Amino acid sequence: MIKRHALRLLPHLFLGISTVITLVPIIWMISTSLKSPEHVFTFPIEWLPDGLHFENYVQALSARPFFLYLLNSVLASSISVLVTVIVSSAAGYGLAQFRFFGRDVLFIIVLSTIMIPFEVIAVPLYLQVFQWGWIDSYAGLILPTSLSAIGIFIMRQYLMGVPRDLIESARIDGASELQILPQIIWPLSVPAISAVAIFTFVSTWNSYLWPLLVINNDAYRTLPLGMALYENQLTVTYNRIMAVAVFGAVPLVLLFILLQRNFIKGIALTGLKEG
Repeated sequence: MIKRHALRLLPHLFLGISTVITLVPIIWMISTSLKSPEHVFTFPIEWLPDGLHFENYVQALSARPFFLYLLNSVLASSISVLVTVIVSSAAGYGLAQFRFFGRDVLFIIVLSTIMIPFEVIAVPLYLQVFQWGWIDSYAGLILPTSLSAIGIFIMRQYLMGVPRDLIESARIDGASELQILPQIIWPLSVPAISAVAIFTFVSTWNSYLWPLLVINNDAYRTLPLGMALYENQLTVTYNRIMAVAVFGAVPLVLLFILLQRNFIKGIALTGLKEG
């Protein structure tokens, strides 16, 4: 009996330790953002700041146009989410509900692209964007990285569970495929769409390499690029760097809080569908 209870406690113990390991850097980041410079590297670590130095945020955010960078990041991430959701849901719907020659092979090819690191295609992708004249533009920043094999996979797996009779009934009633997708598929796929949206938003928001390659104009820089430029300044201090990091993390936290229920449901149900 004791051994059985101990075995049941092991997963909770593991999750507790993992949670602590995850939260410690975040707590240190928030605490440091509110410290004075002389208390940043004190040892032992002072987890509670010596005072609430909100001037760190004022000084850091006024050093560069961080609100412009924030707007660019929000714009790039939002448009990327919109494009990815539309393309992924359409592709997932086709792969899940249509039977055609080579469907499974096509799906395997899509999945295989996940194994290709972005660094491998960065140079040819940059050359293509340069030929199109998209350097230093929102189009060059957003569109080349908006397609997601992960998004197609999630939508396809989720839509495998949608009854075919429901779609056939809509077709009998005269609905076209372009009507079925927004009127039936999207409302039924809110959990999966939420999962795709969060993955895409976070990936685009945290992207550094691609914006670094295609953006040279400060007016189009995203938040990660602005943070890197600020960190490389000679006079910057770590409390202000952490203030900028907190500033950049808040939108992602708010997004997950808003969509967490559908996100978790979408991931859970996606894993139950079989091809």
